[in-house]
Amino acid sequence: MTNPELPTIIDYKNDKNYIQILNNYIKNFIVNDGSCSLKKLIEIIHSIIPELKDFCELNQENFKITSIKDKGLIGKIVEFSLFGNLPNSDSSPDMIYGDIKTTHFKRIGKNESKTFNAKERLTLTNFGDPDKQTNIDTIADKDSFQETRYYAKVKSGIILIFEHESRSFDTIESYYEKKIMGIVFYNLDDIFENNNNIQEVFQTDFIKIKTCIIEKNVSQAGQQYLHIHPHGCKNGKTRAFGFTNKFLTKMVSIYLDLPIITKGRSEYIEF
Repeated sequence: MTNPELPTIIDYKNDKNYIQILNNYIKNFIVNDGSCSLKKLIEIIHSIIPELKDFCELNQENFKITSIKDKGLIGKIVEFSLFGNLPNSDSSPDMIYGDIKTTHFKRIGKNESKTFNAKERLTLTNFGDPDKQTNIDTIADKDSFQETRYYAKVKSGIILIFEHESRSFDTIESYYEKKIMGIVFYNLDDIFENNNNIQEVFQTDFIKIKTCIIEKNVSQAGQQYLHIHPHGCKNGKTRAFGFTNKFLTKMVSIYLDLPIITKGRSEYIEF
């Protein structure tokens, strides 16, 4: 029988409260065991949402991951095992309340340190070749990022935070042992409404991005929270919008209610 506190497989895809339920189990594992592996989280969720477990068992043959070199491997495992989504090329959001993304946070200091910050930027959505006039036109007459067509795709989403570990993950099975630290369901509209400083930094970043695109001198220079970075094949011209690791650290501190520590130009959070 399904736990009455949890939504059914029909409901949880449309209910952002599912993220809080997942976070509660992650916190419990961390408090009691010191860490929470993705495998542990999947096992507990499947035990209390039998419909999700059945979906995964029935669709195992369709869940085709054949290469450890797949850059989206951990994301595909998460989408399938925790959210009931098979890999697909559909451009619509993964869930009604946003796309699902994964990122890694690195430990600052010695092994026993509980202080972390984001290891990497987070790619949000493709912009394309900034030399093409059709792409330039999508942004040239816009006064803010919110006015662009890209904002609807990235304004809300789900980010799963994993701990970066120096040990190698050389099999698909080993990825299930990755340590998950928390999950953020973010909404930029809410962040901007509650924090004028963040909104102002985003606006400044957008103007810098817009200017360098119009001037055909695309660069990430000086962009603090939102940036436009190379995306795709090496030496290609394609660019994508993304969150900087600095903003990811700040966002996680906000949504997981963890104090942010500032030292010089660096910021950290303590899990």
